[in-house]
Amino acid sequence: MSTLSDVAQRAGVSLATASRALNGSPGRTVRPELQARVEQAARELDYQPHAAAQTMARGRSNSLSLLVNDIGDPYFASIASGVASAASRFGCIVTLSSTGVDATPRVAVLNMLAAQRIRALIIAGGVATDDPGLPQLSAALRRLADRGTRVATIGAEQLGFASVVLPNTSGAEALATALLDLGHRSFSIIAGPDNRTSSSQRASAFADAVRSGGGTVAANQPSGFDRAAGYQAMDRLLTDPLPDVVFATNDLLALGALRRLREAGLRVPQDVALAGFGDSDALLDVEPGITSVLMDTEEAGRLAVEMTLGDNAQPRTEVLGFELRLRASTGRGQR
Repeated sequence: MSTLSDVAQRAGVSLATASRALNGSPGRTVRPELQARVEQAARELDYQPHAAAQTMARGRSNSLSLLVNDIGDPYFASIASGVASAASRFGCIVTLSSTGVDATPRVAVLNMLAAQRIRALIIAGGVATDDPGLPQLSAALRRLADRGTRVATIGAEQLGFASVVLPNTSGAEALATALLDLGHRSFSIIAGPDNRTSSSQRASAFADAVRSGGGTVAANQPSGFDRAAGYQAMDRLLTDPLPDVVFATNDLLALGALRRLREAGLRVPQDVALAGFGDSDALLDVEPGITSVLMDTEEAGRLAVEMTLGDNAQPRTEVLGFELRLRASTGRGQR
């Protein structure tokens, strides 16, 4: 196996010059002709740089860390796909941690990452607004940033770093308007956790738009944010008169609600219409197709990478676009 000394000898340069050419060095550069000679020698000798040596020379690694709430959720899996695809263009390796929704487990991961001199960090998924660990999470993020790690968030703009903002308000408003235009007038909401920014924004924006358009919101059911929570919330809603539409603030909730409606012998949309939010791939395998708000979550991942690794990387906010996907689950107004 070739060593760095072999490369330096083949290129006719000092060991220090070969190291700077291949590993980089803060504040030190190599003349272009020497850089080319060293890189040519490394190719000829099939030299593989030592990752730890590169990290020491540069003061940081070529690692981007992605923290998500739940990698089993298709929403986060899609973000991870976008991050991995974009990071490869910058020569970065992505490490993934699935930390849950609480701040404290994230702090533990960040403390471990601090010793690894990671180049960039992306946090996908918000934290509960009443989470007691938020101050510690903010402090851990600030320590990483102060050491040169670039930080960006997706759907967690409350943390105060460069952020991809989800179209929670605009998407929910547009969906409500479209359903009113279809002739629906009464609505119930499976709202998700009331201490999570994304779910509360979607629920409140949808309800406000419905009322502004002359509709009514019969019930606003708080819940968790997964299929089981959607199933349970729909079970509770069945004790009330059925509305025209049940709106779930994410697709997993909508899928759970669909299962409970089927068990109750109710038809979608003939007996009650159903809509979700996110338009994840999980909706592709159900019948009827569920109306949802498309968020390009892979694009969210790519945007976050650009914020941390791009040539013009700097703290900023990018609002993710959306598209309505009106499908058979909302049909036309039934009442």
